[in-house]
This record gives sequence, structure tokens and C-alpha cells, in this order.
Amino acid sequence: MTWRSIKQIAPALGADTQGKSKSGKWTKEQIRRARRAPLAPLLRERGYHLREKPHGNYLVEDEGDLVVKESYWIWESREMKGNAIDFFMLVECRSFNEAMETLMEKD
Repeated sequence: MTWRSIKQIAPALGADTQGKSKSGKWTKEQIRRARRAPLAPLLRERGYHLREKPHGNYLVEDEGDLVVKESYWIWESREMKGNAIDFFMLVECRSFNEAMETLMEKD
């Protein structure tokens, strides 16, 4: 599966404008912070079971070979990888706005 095909199947749910700029869009700074958000603590809060591996890596249990490190992840068997925003869009099939809202909740 390619990134494009995964993005096309992601739900296009509407989102409120809370936290967005007055134009209704996310600012470049908010997007930059969201991309760099540490995944391990957030995924634990969301109920994912992580097993610590060497060098600061975490294996997401029950998801095969899905590994997160800091704000990045890789899922080799599915040929997918990306940053924190991509995780929620590609792994959880969320819209961009939903991913941003999830990542900016703690900000």
C-alpha cells in the first residue's frame, strides 16, 4: 500500500477550529511542534502497550514490528514510516485535523 492510497481512505471528518489560527488553519509552528511530539508517552496514554528496546526504541506490542523512537516510527512489514502526525494519519487512519488535535491537546 502506498502513502497516497492510505491517505485517500483516511476519514475526512470535520473538526472544530480550537487551537487553529483565525483563518481556520494550523500555524506552521503548531505543525512543526506536532511533527516533533514524543510518541511513546502519548501512545501509552492512549492504551498502546510498548516494550522498551535498545537505543530508545519502543516496540508497539500487538502490532508486529511497529517501532517508535522519539517522534518517529517505522513499520517495516507494511513499508510505512513517518513522524508523529503521520502516525495518527497512517496507522490510526485519522484526518490531518484529528491528528493535529490529538498532538496539540498536551501543548
